[in-house]
Amino acid sequence: MLIDLHNAYDLELFGTDLSGSAVELRFKRNDYAINPNSLPSTVTLSCDGNVRLAFNDLCAIATRIDDEGIEIAYFDEECDWLSFLDEQMAQRQEPEGLHLSFINGFAVRIFCDEVTFTVQ
Repeated sequence: MLIDLHNAYDLELFGTDLSGSAVELRFKRNDYAINPNSLPSTVTLSCDGNVRLAFNDLCAIATRIDDEGIEIAYFDEECDWLSFLDEQMAQRQEPEGLHLSFINGFAVRIFCDEVTFTVQ
């Protein structure tokens, strides 16, 4: 099953566990989804181990970010944070990481040791 997070989903929830060492991102199917009945209503990414996150718009995150155990950064077109803005460099390093970019322009970059992908 292929799931188009970019066009068919919006970020619904972003949160960390109590220790601040794991991140969960939950996405909800939006009105732009093609054949919505064939897609799960929600998709969740759970990220664990050496988590690093970067966002291009912190105002798009509705919840408080607990960054005690997680490295969090903001990026825009003029700022560089390690290799988050250099896609080719990021792809040459381990782990490769995830780049999530959405139709509304919001983008999240995630580096971690392990990601669990679940659907509902």
